[in-house]
Amino acid sequence: MSIEVSRNDNGVATVLMNRPEKRNAFTMEMYQAFGAAFSAFEADDTVRCVVVRGAGGHFCAGSDIGGFGDDRDGRQQARDYADFTLEMTDRLKDLRHPTVACVEGACVGGGLEIAAMCDVRIAGRSARFGVPINRIGITLDYRELEDIVAVIGHATALEILLEGRVFGAEEALSKGLVSRLVDDEAVAVEAYETAARIAEAAPLTNRWHKKFVQRLRRGGPLTSEDYDEAYACFDTEDYRLGRAAFSQKAKPAFVGR
Repeated sequence: MSIEVSRNDNGVATVLMNRPEKRNAFTMEMYQAFGAAFSAFEADDTVRCVVVRGAGGHFCAGSDIGGFGDDRDGRQQARDYADFTLEMTDRLKDLRHPTVACVEGACVGGGLEIAAMCDVRIAGRSARFGVPINRIGITLDYRELEDIVAVIGHATALEILLEGRVFGAEEALSKGLVSRLVDDEAVAVEAYETAARIAEAAPLTNRWHKKFVQRLRRGGPLTSEDYDEAYACFDTEDYRLGRAAFSQKAKPAFVGR
């Protein structure tokens, strides 16, 4: 299997895309394993943050073009392929727990889409980004475009797609694709330190804030239930623990209740 899942004792999980000979380009089997991993995380209250990274010095080169003749030969087959693969990656996008992308090397095509679905994106200075799909004559569908536009806006998304250019990490930072740049040798350290800070905080608060931001992104009028949920934290054990720790100048040990 080319998707590997691991956990530490502090609630930080890792999804490793492990197909380095193909710059971690996805096969159908990888998409299925990727989706299964995030379904398992969704059901697990002990997860506090998930780090997504690639093996062999690259993040991900998207879908394996070598399989397009079998998987995307014609309009209907391509639509079926997209329905399945996007269902799998949407489990990352819709995950209630915070996510961190640890971006090294190539982050292109579908790999860029996966990174854009993560809440925080830490990249090395030599990382490379782009969606050069006009070189093979295919388009993104609206669902994929929506995810990229949500992060970088309409004009920048169109610029990237029209030029089909692969660009560097400094430019990715200026475009809003990357949250933070660090030296190449520090990418993993920074990503896991970020995940550790997230995991130390109140998990319910982090999940609520992620949910609220996603709700605002969807647009439309907020309901009375939406507004009321912003105050649910005051009925939690974590709020009582945090308040007590603050008054005692101690570090809180949140329990997720």
